[in-house]
Amino acid sequence: FRQNRLVNWSCSLKSAISDIEVEKVEVKGKTLKKVPGYADPVEVGIIEEFQYKVVGSNDTVTVATTRLETMLGDTAVAVHPEDDRYKHLHGKAVHHPFRKCNIP
Repeated sequence: FRQNRLVNWSCSLKSAISDIEVEKVEVKGKTLKKVPGYADPVEVGIIEEFQYKVVGSNDTVTVATTRLETMLGDTAVAVHPEDDRYKHLHGKAVHHPFRKCNIP
């Protein structure tokens, strides 16, 4: 059985874990939390922003994320199809700065 779903990944166990094994904690802003598998507390509760340069243009696309490291695996950038601010970018590509390639 396959389905597209989010999974909870444990860095210390190097395995997926179920929802009942996850301690969900609400934080208000930048907070240091002790995380199993890490010697020092980890900074959580922050949103990082970065920009992809649009290929053949001076435009950029700003991406906001709580997990900046995941951008290394980005294979595409999506915008809401009905958002007028991004309609001019439909069908364009952006340049991935680390992988040195263009992605849709």
